[in-house]
Amino acid sequence: MRDPFIETVLSRHGVRADALRCVTRLDGEVWRVRSKASPDLALRLYSASHQDPAAIGTELDLLEALAATALHVPVPQRCTEGTRLHRHPDGRYAVLLTWLDGRQHDRGLTPTRLESVGRFTGALHRVATALRAAGRVRTERQAAPLDLPAWAAGTRTGMDRLSAAHHAVLRDSAMRLHDEIEAFGRGPECWGLVHGDLHPWNLLFVRGAAGAIDFADCGMGHHAMDLAATLQYLRYPLAGNHDHRRHYAALHDALLKGYAAEHTPSPNLIRQVSVLVTARLFLTLAWILDDWPALDHRPWGPGFIDGSQSALRAWLAAPLDP
Repeated sequence: MRDPFIETVLSRHGVRADALRCVTRLDGEVWRVRSKASPDLALRLYSASHQDPAAIGTELDLLEALAATALHVPVPQRCTEGTRLHRHPDGRYAVLLTWLDGRQHDRGLTPTRLESVGRFTGALHRVATALRAAGRVRTERQAAPLDLPAWAAGTRTGMDRLSAAHHAVLRDSAMRLHDEIEAFGRGPECWGLVHGDLHPWNLLFVRGAAGAIDFADCGMGHHAMDLAATLQYLRYPLAGNHDHRRHYAALHDALLKGYAAEHTPSPNLIRQVSVLVTARLFLTLAWILDDWPALDHRPWGPGFIDGSQSALRAWLAAPLDP
């Protein structure tokens, strides 16, 4: 039985769905809408914790601006009344987007493809900077907040599901990471509107060009965060993904080369990326603790928990190792 709200949203857009399938339901919902009369669409229902219309509106403005420069991103659809956002009876917001075609790569993440991702990310930041200069960034919402002070204090929600030994590593590494990241500052050369979650599963390639989906974490952050998101699972292959560590240096350099071709890097970008690659382990752990009903909800969950603990312990022993 179809959700009457989804049927109402589609009706407002003049869309008749021949098939409707929920493709994700962990942090919000995404439904794939198939219609014989039009290309596929994606209906996103935001999570109950993401209900700031100004932040969502900024995300949609960014997507429209990126699409206007021919970047490969989902495009927000306006209904017959001209609006983009719809309100569910339970208070959640929803938006209809074009469905983004393309191919994900894991083993196939070569330096050439990473350079393409770098160019995409640099162009994204260039467009986002222009959007902010035009006064169209209407939120200070932080993209992918790390919440490191709470981890360092041992008060972060969900930590009770982890071992005492894990707590100690998390506290020590969170404290040191927080101090390093705060030292980056928030000047315009390094801080702005970012995607927030450009990991390999959010990257889609078409004819060699990289694009991206899932801008729901879009907000203010260090530019290096988007580059670190791409590199996290290449440096730390802990999600059942291909082990790229032998070629990590080449992949890292190709990503930054592509980025520099589209956007001026901050002077300390390499160090910022290195620190944030490790800091993002906390984001993945937070996702597991907050959204998974059990730590083994996905097969790689227990391996990530053990592997991230080892990775953080090694980082503490050699924090300046890139």
